[in-house]
Amino acid sequence: MLRVVLADDENKIILLLQKLIDWESLGYEIAGTANDGLRALELVQEKQPHLLITDVRMPGCSGIELIQRAKDLQPNLHFIVISGYRKFEYAQNALKYGVEDYLLKPLKQDELTGILLRLKDKLGEEAALEFRLRKSGERQQELLIDALKAAADRQSPFLTAEQLQSGYGLHFPESGGAFFAAVVKPDVANAAQYQDGYQIMIRHALEAVRRELRALTDTYAAAARREGVLAFARVGEYQAVEVQQCFTKIRKEIEKQRDLFWTIRCTACLGSRKSRVEQLDVSLQEALWLCRDRLCLTQSWRDAEREPPVFDRRYQMETARKKSFQVAAECLDEERMNQALGESYDSVLSQTDLNGQMLEDWFYQVLEACLYGMRQVGRVDERFSAEMEDRFWHCADAQDVLQALREGLCQQIRHLRDERSLRETRPITDAKRYIQQHYQEALRLEDVSSAAGFNATYFSTLFKKETGQNFMDYLTDLRIGKAKELLSGYDLSVQDVAEMVGYRDLKYFSKLFKKVTGVSPSDYKKLYR
Repeated sequence: MLRVVLADDENKIILLLQKLIDWESLGYEIAGTANDGLRALELVQEKQPHLLITDVRMPGCSGIELIQRAKDLQPNLHFIVISGYRKFEYAQNALKYGVEDYLLKPLKQDELTGILLRLKDKLGEEAALEFRLRKSGERQQELLIDALKAAADRQSPFLTAEQLQSGYGLHFPESGGAFFAAVVKPDVANAAQYQDGYQIMIRHALEAVRRELRALTDTYAAAARREGVLAFARVGEYQAVEVQQCFTKIRKEIEKQRDLFWTIRCTACLGSRKSRVEQLDVSLQEALWLCRDRLCLTQSWRDAEREPPVFDRRYQMETARKKSFQVAAECLDEERMNQALGESYDSVLSQTDLNGQMLEDWFYQVLEACLYGMRQVGRVDERFSAEMEDRFWHCADAQDVLQALREGLCQQIRHLRDERSLRETRPITDAKRYIQQHYQEALRLEDVSSAAGFNATYFSTLFKKETGQNFMDYLTDLRIGKAKELLSGYDLSVQDVAEMVGYRDLKYFSKLFKKVTGVSPSDYKKLYR
């Protein structure tokens, strides 16, 4: 869709423009409206529209001035001017700045529709080109952030200025300037349960970060990852107040989305400033440490220059506690798992100077111990570990970390328990199918147990556990049931029926039938004749 901003000092004209045209059917969408020139300029910067429709006379700044300044902000922006003044100089001045057309009030629907249709092909081509270029630029930013994140994870230097120039087309002055990395982390209650809404919010957060960094500097990159929005930037001269104001605007823009969520809290974490681009890995490590630490210390602004991260303050779980998690997981015991989690969590919270990195250490050590135990009894889905890592980054505080472990591990225990039950019942299902197919034969327990792949003694115990009957009782009920169907529905002799359900001895069959049903086969047959 082609984005349009409407600007007029009269609300009734704005409303008329909105209702006069079926914008969507023409391939346009109203990105915003403004009642003065300054607000219109803000919308041009924020919404990056393809078309601005404006009155010539506007408060704040005139329509002609608005066009001039909007062109500076967005050189490819197109304009349609509307005015109630029939003076040639207005139109002449407007057309001088590349205005597509000039309409006089009162507006005529067919006239405006015709202009929009003529513009559509031209704007469509430009919009498609803009989209491709923007996507290409966004993809480049994602690749840069991935490279930086990988360097931070490896604790190895980021790319050099030469590598960035040759590989990504980024140019840096030979000297001067400051580089820094940042993490912007929005937290939403129950984010893991509302993935669609959370992803929408993250996309808006990324747009806000890119927009404000673009206003701060020409050299930046940002991408949304599971940790939040990761970014880096270079500024010619680092102004602490200016940078903090930039991230304050980002945070407030993100928190405006509270109408979509019950709660939303945003934390901006800044790594220390570096003189060389290849040192950005350290800056990102610091920003990520501060981001983790929001689990323990709730603040909207964290700066590694003011509060250096304590990287060597880590958590190590005792061997006995690890063993308790392994045993609970191997036994697939939810109650024991919950008890172990509660006791271990209380122990972690009692740690002196607890930080977010220590909570993450605890999270992964619990997860590792439980995975070891679970793998002793079944196959754990490879995606489970990655899903748990995602759950960790959805947590907003220490209590959320405990809850994420509790829900994720107990859910996996139930899954493995169901799988084990299915493994145990599958042979019985196979055995029942075999009995259905062979009940007319002289069937023995050994025949069925062999078909199911078990020895007769174990199979007999398992069969009784799963069906509530021993093998012979189950076979008898099946045969007598089939005999009742044949006696009531077909004109067959009792002798024929007995042989058809697996009994060669008529006397034995009759005695067994009466024992089960309370009547003889002959009397049962008479009931249906």
